[in-house]
Amino acid sequence: MSSTPMTNSETQAIRDDLAFLRGLVERSDGFLKVLGRTYFAGGACYLAQVLLGLGQTQGWITTTNGVVNLTIAIGPTVIFAISLVVLLRGSRQKVGTPSQVDRAIGAFFGAIGLSNLVLIAVIGSVALREKSLTIWLIYPCAVFIFQGAAWLTMFSLRRRAWIGLVAATWFACALGMGFGIGSFTAFAIFAGLGLLFGMTLPGAWLMTRRSV
Repeated sequence: MSSTPMTNSETQAIRDDLAFLRGLVERSDGFLKVLGRTYFAGGACYLAQVLLGLGQTQGWITTTNGVVNLTIAIGPTVIFAISLVVLLRGSRQKVGTPSQVDRAIGAFFGAIGLSNLVLIAVIGSVALREKSLTIWLIYPCAVFIFQGAAWLTMFSLRRRAWIGLVAATWFACALGMGFGIGSFTAFAIFAGLGLLFGMTLPGAWLMTRRSV
Protein backbone atom coordinates (compact mmCIF):
# COMPACT_ATOMS: atom_id res chain seq x y z
CA MET A 1 0.00 0.00 0.00
CA SER A 2 1.43 3.41 -0.94
CA SER A 3 2.35 5.75 1.89
CA THR A 4 2.28 8.80 -0.39
CA PRO A 5 -0.14 11.31 1.13
CA MET A 6 -2.99 12.55 -1.03
CA THR A 7 -2.91 16.08 -2.30
CA ASN A 8 -5.62 18.60 -1.52
CA SER A 9 -6.98 18.30 -5.07
CA GLU A 10 -7.23 14.52 -4.77
CA THR A 11 -8.99 14.82 -1.42
CA GLN A 12 -11.44 17.34 -2.84
CA ALA A 13 -12.10 15.09 -5.84
CA ILE A 14 -12.99 12.22 -3.50
CA ARG A 15 -15.31 14.50 -1.53
CA ASP A 16 -16.99 15.63 -4.74
CA ASP A 17 -17.48 12.01 -5.84
CA LEU A 18 -18.99 11.10 -2.48
CA ALA A 19 -21.30 14.13 -2.63
CA PHE A 20 -22.44 13.08 -6.09
CA LEU A 21 -23.13 9.51 -4.97
CA ARG A 22 -24.95 10.80 -1.91
CA GLY A 23 -27.07 12.99 -4.17
CA LEU A 24 -28.02 9.97 -6.25
CA VAL A 25 -29.54 8.11 -3.33
CA GLU A 26 -30.83 10.88 -1.06
CA ARG A 27 -34.41 11.88 -1.73
CA SER A 28 -36.15 15.17 -1.18
CA ASP A 29 -39.41 14.84 0.72
CA GLY A 30 -40.44 18.31 -0.48
CA PHE A 31 -39.95 17.42 -4.13
CA LEU A 32 -42.25 14.39 -3.86
CA LYS A 33 -44.93 16.39 -2.09
CA VAL A 34 -44.89 19.13 -4.73
CA LEU A 35 -45.07 16.57 -7.53
CA GLY A 36 -47.89 14.79 -5.71
CA ARG A 37 -49.89 17.94 -5.11
CA THR A 38 -49.48 19.02 -8.71
CA TYR A 39 -50.61 15.65 -10.01
CA PHE A 40 -53.51 15.44 -7.60
CA ALA A 41 -54.75 18.91 -8.56
CA GLY A 42 -54.42 18.23 -12.30
CA GLY A 43 -55.99 14.81 -12.02
CA ALA A 44 -58.95 16.06 -10.00
CA CYS A 45 -59.62 18.98 -12.37
CA TYR A 46 -59.44 16.99 -15.59
CA LEU A 47 -61.25 13.99 -14.14
CA ALA A 48 -64.11 16.33 -13.25
CA GLN A 49 -64.06 17.68 -16.81
CA VAL A 50 -64.26 14.18 -18.30
CA LEU A 51 -67.12 13.20 -15.98
CA LEU A 52 -69.04 16.38 -16.80
CA GLY A 53 -68.52 15.77 -20.52
CA LEU A 54 -69.71 12.21 -20.08
CA GLY A 55 -72.76 13.55 -18.27
CA GLN A 56 -73.53 15.73 -21.25
CA THR A 57 -73.30 12.84 -23.71
CA GLN A 58 -75.65 10.80 -21.52
CA GLY A 59 -78.17 13.63 -21.31
CA TRP A 60 -77.68 14.20 -17.58
CA ILE A 61 -76.29 17.71 -18.14
CA THR A 62 -77.67 20.19 -20.65
CA THR A 63 -75.73 20.83 -23.84
CA THR A 64 -77.77 23.87 -24.92
CA ASN A 65 -76.55 26.26 -22.24
CA GLY A 66 -73.54 28.18 -23.56
CA VAL A 67 -72.31 29.16 -20.10
CA VAL A 68 -72.36 25.55 -18.93
CA ASN A 69 -70.56 24.37 -22.06
CA LEU A 70 -67.88 27.05 -21.69
CA THR A 71 -67.42 26.26 -18.01
CA ILE A 72 -66.91 22.57 -18.73
CA ALA A 73 -64.58 23.34 -21.64
CA ILE A 74 -62.17 25.75 -19.97
CA GLY A 75 -63.12 25.80 -16.28
CA PRO A 76 -60.94 22.85 -15.18
CA THR A 77 -57.90 24.20 -17.02
CA VAL A 78 -58.31 27.64 -15.41
CA ILE A 79 -58.69 26.09 -11.96
CA PHE A 80 -55.64 23.88 -12.47
CA ALA A 81 -53.54 26.80 -13.73
CA ILE A 82 -54.44 28.85 -10.64
CA SER A 83 -53.76 25.87 -8.39
CA LEU A 84 -50.39 25.30 -10.06
CA VAL A 85 -49.32 28.91 -9.46
CA VAL A 86 -50.38 28.71 -5.81
CA LEU A 87 -48.67 25.35 -5.27
CA LEU A 88 -45.39 26.36 -6.87
CA ARG A 89 -45.28 29.71 -5.11
CA GLY A 90 -46.11 28.20 -1.74
CA SER A 91 -43.56 25.40 -2.03
CA ARG A 92 -40.66 27.47 -3.37
CA GLN A 93 -39.07 27.78 0.05
CA LYS A 94 -40.02 24.30 1.28
CA VAL A 95 -38.75 21.91 -1.35
CA GLY A 96 -35.11 21.89 -0.28
CA THR A 97 -32.31 20.58 -2.43
CA PRO A 98 -33.51 17.72 -4.67
CA SER A 99 -31.31 14.70 -5.30
CA GLN A 100 -29.76 14.00 -8.68
CA VAL A 101 -32.46 11.44 -9.42
CA ASP A 102 -35.20 13.89 -8.41
CA ARG A 103 -33.64 16.51 -10.68
CA ALA A 104 -33.71 14.05 -13.57
CA ILE A 105 -37.32 13.09 -12.87
CA GLY A 106 -38.37 16.73 -12.54
CA ALA A 107 -36.58 17.67 -15.77
CA PHE A 108 -38.28 14.87 -17.70
CA PHE A 109 -41.74 15.73 -16.40
CA GLY A 110 -41.08 19.38 -17.27
CA ALA A 111 -40.03 18.41 -20.79
CA ILE A 112 -43.23 16.39 -21.15
CA GLY A 113 -45.27 19.44 -20.13
CA LEU A 114 -43.58 21.62 -22.74
CA SER A 115 -44.04 18.90 -25.37
CA ASN A 116 -47.77 18.90 -24.64
CA LEU A 117 -47.99 22.60 -25.53
CA VAL A 118 -46.29 21.97 -28.87
CA LEU A 119 -48.58 19.00 -29.45
CA ILE A 120 -51.64 21.20 -28.92
CA ALA A 121 -50.41 23.58 -31.61
CA VAL A 122 -49.68 20.79 -34.10
CA ILE A 123 -52.75 18.59 -33.66
CA GLY A 124 -55.05 21.48 -32.81
CA SER A 125 -54.19 23.40 -35.98
CA VAL A 126 -54.78 20.34 -38.17
CA ALA A 127 -58.04 19.48 -36.41
CA LEU A 128 -59.26 23.07 -36.80
CA ARG A 129 -58.33 23.19 -40.49
CA GLU A 130 -60.01 19.87 -41.18
CA LYS A 131 -62.87 20.61 -38.77
CA SER A 132 -62.36 17.14 -37.35
CA LEU A 133 -63.10 16.15 -33.75
CA THR A 134 -61.51 12.76 -34.45
CA ILE A 135 -58.15 14.37 -35.21
CA TRP A 136 -58.39 16.51 -32.06
CA LEU A 137 -59.08 13.47 -29.88
CA ILE A 138 -55.69 12.08 -30.88
CA TYR A 139 -54.19 14.81 -28.68
CA PRO A 140 -55.30 13.42 -25.29
CA CYS A 141 -54.23 9.94 -26.43
CA ALA A 142 -50.75 11.31 -27.14
CA VAL A 143 -50.71 13.10 -23.77
CA PHE A 144 -51.43 9.80 -22.04
CA ILE A 145 -48.56 8.17 -23.94
CA PHE A 146 -46.21 10.98 -22.86
CA GLN A 147 -47.33 10.55 -19.26
CA GLY A 148 -46.69 6.82 -19.49
CA ALA A 149 -43.19 7.57 -20.79
CA ALA A 150 -42.55 9.93 -17.87
CA TRP A 151 -43.63 7.37 -15.30
CA LEU A 152 -41.69 4.65 -17.09
CA THR A 153 -38.59 6.83 -16.78
CA MET A 154 -39.34 7.32 -13.09
CA PHE A 155 -39.71 3.55 -12.74
CA SER A 156 -36.33 2.95 -14.38
CA LEU A 157 -34.74 5.30 -11.83
CA ARG A 158 -36.65 4.23 -8.72
CA ARG A 159 -37.46 0.57 -9.46
CA ARG A 160 -40.74 0.58 -7.56
CA ALA A 161 -43.47 -1.77 -8.79
CA TRP A 162 -46.30 0.70 -8.18
CA ILE A 163 -44.58 3.30 -10.38
CA GLY A 164 -44.34 0.76 -13.19
CA LEU A 165 -48.04 0.01 -12.69
CA VAL A 166 -48.88 3.70 -13.08
CA ALA A 167 -46.89 3.81 -16.32
CA ALA A 168 -48.73 0.72 -17.59
CA THR A 169 -52.06 2.36 -16.66
CA TRP A 170 -51.28 5.40 -18.81
CA PHE A 171 -50.29 3.25 -21.79
CA ALA A 172 -53.29 0.92 -21.46
CA CYS A 173 -55.75 3.81 -21.19
CA ALA A 174 -54.13 5.54 -24.19
CA LEU A 175 -54.76 2.39 -26.24
CA GLY A 176 -58.33 2.19 -24.97
CA MET A 177 -58.95 5.83 -25.85
CA GLY A 178 -57.49 5.31 -29.31
CA PHE A 179 -59.73 2.33 -30.02
CA GLY A 180 -62.71 4.17 -28.50
CA ILE A 181 -62.45 7.43 -30.44
CA GLY A 182 -65.57 6.51 -32.41
CA SER A 183 -67.58 6.32 -29.17
CA PHE A 184 -67.26 9.26 -26.80
CA THR A 185 -68.63 7.17 -23.94
CA ALA A 186 -65.88 4.55 -24.31
CA PHE A 187 -63.30 7.29 -24.85
CA ALA A 188 -64.40 9.12 -21.69
CA ILE A 189 -64.39 5.94 -19.59
CA PHE A 190 -60.78 5.13 -20.48
CA ALA A 191 -59.79 8.78 -20.04
CA GLY A 192 -61.44 8.85 -16.62
CA LEU A 193 -59.72 5.64 -15.54
CA GLY A 194 -56.36 7.02 -16.65
CA LEU A 195 -56.85 10.30 -14.82
CA LEU A 196 -58.02 8.52 -11.67
CA PHE A 197 -55.47 5.71 -11.45
CA GLY A 198 -52.62 7.41 -13.33
CA MET A 199 -52.82 10.94 -11.94
CA THR A 200 -55.20 11.66 -9.05
CA LEU A 201 -54.51 8.64 -6.83
CA PRO A 202 -50.72 8.53 -7.49
CA GLY A 203 -50.64 12.25 -6.71
CA ALA A 204 -52.43 11.70 -3.42
CA TRP A 205 -50.03 8.82 -2.63
CA LEU A 206 -46.94 10.94 -3.33
CA MET A 207 -48.30 13.72 -1.11
CA THR A 208 -48.13 11.40 1.89
CA ARG A 209 -44.89 9.53 1.13
CA ARG A 210 -41.42 10.38 2.42
CA SER A 211 -39.72 8.41 -0.37
CA VAL A 212 -40.48 6.30 -3.42
